[in-house]
Order: sequence, then structure tokens, then C-alpha cells
Amino acid sequence: MKNDEGLDFALSRKTGRMIDIRMVERGLACECVCPNCGTELQARKGRKNRHHFAHHVAGRARPTCDGGRESALHRAARQILAGWQWVELPALLVHEAGRQGALPGRILSVRRSELPDERRARSPWSNLRVRPDVVLHCANEQIWCEVKVAHAVDDAKRNRLQGHRVSTLEFDLSRMYRSGGWNLTTLELALRTDMSIRQWVFHVGEAQLRQRLQEEMREAEALRRKPLTESQLRVRTAADAQREIAAEEGDVEVVEMVFHPAMGLIPKDPARRHAVLSGAYPEPKVFHLTHAIAFLRHHPHGDRSCLVTFGSSGPRSRTGEYDAALSEFAGAAGLHCVYFGIAESRLLRGEDCYEHLDQFLTDLQAREGALQSCPAMPPRNSQW
Repeated sequence: MKNDEGLDFALSRKTGRMIDIRMVERGLACECVCPNCGTELQARKGRKNRHHFAHHVAGRARPTCDGGRESALHRAARQILAGWQWVELPALLVHEAGRQGALPGRILSVRRSELPDERRARSPWSNLRVRPDVVLHCANEQIWCEVKVAHAVDDAKRNRLQGHRVSTLEFDLSRMYRSGGWNLTTLELALRTDMSIRQWVFHVGEAQLRQRLQEEMREAEALRRKPLTESQLRVRTAADAQREIAAEEGDVEVVEMVFHPAMGLIPKDPARRHAVLSGAYPEPKVFHLTHAIAFLRHHPHGDRSCLVTFGSSGPRSRTGEYDAALSEFAGAAGLHCVYFGIAESRLLRGEDCYEHLDQFLTDLQAREGALQSCPAMPPRNSQW
């Protein structure tokens, strides 16, 4: 189906909320209108073509209005974001003065939200020159959200957003807009779990991070120009910190860093990456299985996320089977499960996440009867 041949979402006359094609009866009984032009819609749910909403004018289905599909996806995404009770903020990567630094991501609880575009003329937003798509009110700060469908935040709006000094996230749905075939469930899942579609338009901590990188560059340059003394410069960026650790261990190799969307800068080398993450995450709870060892950790940036890692316990390791069982359990428990960029590691998110996973792994351990012959727990500084 082409982009102009139907809408994935429509505005319900009954509730005033966005709905998808699965939620309505066929034909005009759907009681929906186009969120862009207000034209009556009919639900086309035949046997051949993909189900969709079509404009209904003068008793016949008509082509979609200009901007109809864009407006429908945009409004559906805004409605979903406004219903969130927590939001995961991505890490911020900054390049400045030939150096790079990062601020780690966080998970914030949302106390309330608002949609400025749907407020009436006398709202507090009336006197502002910019209105974010969604405003999330957290405990001590606001997070503004912008939804990109066909048009990104332009330079003029970016400057106005930055002028208010409120951290602003952009969710890029342009690929979804081109492909079509979305519903509220799949859209919610993408917004929640796909970190590649969210980026910072403005971050309140960016200026301070850039200033810190500039200061470090000046200090490093000054140190390079004068003879070495007993007082060495204390580096603060993630890359330099790793070099300092390597030097203490007698390893002169330069540590290559890569950007992780949640943790910021972490080593590219798997062994070093495990060491860094083991230090960043709380002490894990260990489960001894027949053919593997499972580690359950709280997420360091929020209570709704956990990291599960399966480690080999012998030549007959079945970590792949345990990982598949974990994915199946997560789906049944309503948890979002994604790979974490490390072998046999999964990041899981959802309500009562740790409690669900603790019970799952406890039951798995009990069923396999591994309690009487537990292998020794690997040391803290092992690769797991």
C-alpha cells in the first residue's frame, strides 16, 4: 500500500482518542474522522488489501488528504507518549576539542503529562513562541518531546527550544511513516524499546560537558608542554580513565571506546566491557543452572529495568536455550526484552521487572535440581 492510500490510525468520535483499524467495526460504523482534515472515515477491512481507514466523501471512498497519514501517526505517537508513567532517557555523546565525552542515560518516573497543542487559547503555552509535542512532568524536571514523522525539528525551532533550557527528546518515526501497517501496540513497542529512533534535540547538561572537555584539553596540553612532575593530571573522560587503568595494570594498549545508548562510552573490547559494566551495575544475584550460570542485576539508572546474563558453566553449555526461554517468559509477562550489546546479555524493562525475573530464574534453578551441586561463583572481576 502506498503512503496516500489509507490511514493506519483515526480519531474516534466517541472518545476523542486515536484508535487503530483493529479496534473498530467495518465501514462507517467505525465512527471515526481524519485527524488532519476532519473528513468522515470508513474502515476498510476486506480480504485482499491491508486493512486501513479511507476518506469517505459523497458516498464514496476518496484518496487520503495531503498530510493525513503523517498527522495520524504523529497524533497517535503523541497520545502514547502522554500516557507513559516512566521514560528512559538515552545517553548523550559529545565531541569537543578533539575529545569525546558522554553522559549516561537515566530512567525517570512521570508524574503527569500534557499535550500543549490540544490546550485552549488561555493555556500557559499561549504566550510562548514554541510548543513541544508532549511535556512529561517528572519529580524535579520536565522532559519535552518532539515527534518527527516527515519533518524534523528545524534550526529555528531548535533555537527556541534551547532558549527555554529544557531537555528535549526527538522520536524519529520517518521510517514507520514510509512503511505503514502500524497499530497502537506495535507503535508503543517501537517507542519504548527502539533506542535508535530517539535523540537529543537539547540536553541541559551538554554545555557543562563541553566545557569540561575543553578544560581537560587545555590541562592536557599544558602538561604536555612542561616537564613531567610527580603530580600527574587526573583525567576525567571515560576514554582517559580506561587508559589510566590500563597503565596501572602494565597494559600500554590504547583502549578504543564505543558509544552505548544507555551507558555512554564503554570499551569496545568485550573483556574490558564486561569489567566496566560489572563495576557500574550492582552486585548480581546468581542462579546455578545445569548447563549455565545466570546473573540478575538491577539497572543502575532505574528500578524498572534489569540485566540478565547467562554464563557458560562447562563444555555442554546451553546458554542459547536459556536465552530463548527468557525471551518467551518476557513476552508472557509483558516485559520488553532487547539485546544489550554483549553476548548472552539481555536488557529487560517493565513493571515489577526484577521480581518477575527473580521468580523465573528461581523456578528454573529449582526445576533443574542444581541446588545440591552448585559450581563455585566466579570472582567479581571475571568476564561475567
